[in-house]
Amino acid sequence: MTTIIPKNKQPQPAAFLSVMLLCGMTLLTLLPNPASAADCKKIAEKINQERDLIARRDLLATAIKQCPKDPEINFMQGYSLERLRDYKDALPYYVTASTLDPKHAKAFFGMGDIYMVTDKAQNAVNAYEKGLGIDPGNKRAAKSLESARIKLKAERGESVTSDEAVTVLFAEKSKDREVSPIEATILRLLILFPGKATALPEEGADQLSIVGARAFTSRELKGAVFEVVGNTDDSGDAKANLEVSKKRAEAVRNYLIKNCNIEAKKLQVAAYGHTHPIVPNSTEQNRKINNRVEFKRLK
Repeated sequence: MTTIIPKNKQPQPAAFLSVMLLCGMTLLTLLPNPASAADCKKIAEKINQERDLIARRDLLATAIKQCPKDPEINFMQGYSLERLRDYKDALPYYVTASTLDPKHAKAFFGMGDIYMVTDKAQNAVNAYEKGLGIDPGNKRAAKSLESARIKLKAERGESVTSDEAVTVLFAEKSKDREVSPIEATILRLLILFPGKATALPEEGADQLSIVGARAFTSRELKGAVFEVVGNTDDSGDAKANLEVSKKRAEAVRNYLIKNCNIEAKKLQVAAYGHTHPIVPNSTEQNRKINNRVEFKRLK
């Protein structure tokens, strides 16, 4: 049903936009297509106030149609999709933002983050370097560039030290930018298994009891669902490694359910065998790091 507003009752553009923003942007589609730069700026400011990731994504899906050439909204769309782990769709928006505004450092940093997640170290190095050329004081990006350079060394078959391996490890566990301290605790929690063992080590049980349980049961993550991901190093048979990784993930999940009162529906099991190493399996120390169970947030 279409509502017709009498001409003498129609709001002025500025007033109309204010009403639209106050109504949670439900009237966004009534803006001209494309919207003016001023309107796009106000839309971006309003969307920035939305903390729910899904709601933010939906608002941006509409906003990008109204503001296809606005670099900030393109960046925000890329960032929103990246946080939802939709890396393939996020990347073009970062690229568009950096093209529309070559001085948009965060767009280059976003590109670098996605290239790291998708194992394109050389592209990541290039993107971080461009971003840091614009914003040289960004410490997070500087650390990410360091990790990208180490990862590139490993891809080229060059020697990677244990210290460098650990640097990459923590970079890999910090891909979700601006997550809360509670969520970061889970995303960075690694449970290491010796050799091909599948029984939960005592040290790992202590980590889950002391750190994991408190984080998983926090009010902040009440509705969150996490994937418990099992991994191995590359020694041995691929089929056997897949089974080992599955049993490791199940051991961690079962411990959290039985001993830490975590709801079973909050934890899903995934197993990758030796196909998802954090660092190259080039040293004994690296193999120890790759024999792990980690966590990924699904929603």
